[in-house]
Amino acid sequence: MRFEGIEEVWMKLVDVDLKVSSWERPYVELIPGSEGGVKIRTRDGRLSVDYKALWKLGKTIKRDRTLEPLELRVPAGVPVSVGIKRGGVTADGVHFGNLSVGECRVSLKGCTIGELVSAVSTVRGSVAVEERASVMAMAGIVELAVERLDGDLKIASNMGLVKVCLPRDYDASITTENNGGAIKLDGIGSEGFLGDGRNTVTLVANMGGVVELNICEGEENDV
Repeated sequence: MRFEGIEEVWMKLVDVDLKVSSWERPYVELIPGSEGGVKIRTRDGRLSVDYKALWKLGKTIKRDRTLEPLELRVPAGVPVSVGIKRGGVTADGVHFGNLSVGECRVSLKGCTIGELVSAVSTVRGSVAVEERASVMAMAGIVELAVERLDGDLKIASNMGLVKVCLPRDYDASITTENNGGAIKLDGIGSEGFLGDGRNTVTLVANMGGVVELNICEGEENDV
């Protein structure tokens, strides 16, 4: 499926294995595993996709509860917002306005994030921050390497583990808020600054939550 003139993409997914990437072509391409479970609407430059596995719709035997494959390719810079329950996300070079995942496995490579909310999920990968971003983990694990920090970042955990690393040569001031959780700083220094500190990184550990912040090591900025 090919869509011209799309300025943003919104997706609501259930039991789906999503693979999304950016490319240099000027149109959006959507490839569902089956067109029977997908609902599509375009309006004022927005592409909205609602996709559920066929067994959710009673079309297949429920014991065959496999994830429904879905591929999305978007022009570089077009924001994508995804809400997904029970599934997987593999993303490369995508600009996420919002990424909300529940009971999922997520792999990010070179993605720009706006708001990332993870519930009972595992999220790993490399990201960039432009202007402002937030990361929230509610149970589960989030491990991110920040490759570029050009704005403020808020990291919060509630009954989950969030591990984030920052490049040593980036500018950030670190603030912490411990509400019954645990915060660990490794390699940041007692003054809580990197460079001139013009960007703010806020760490919030709520009850049962753990937030760890350190300096990325290695050429690929591994967490």
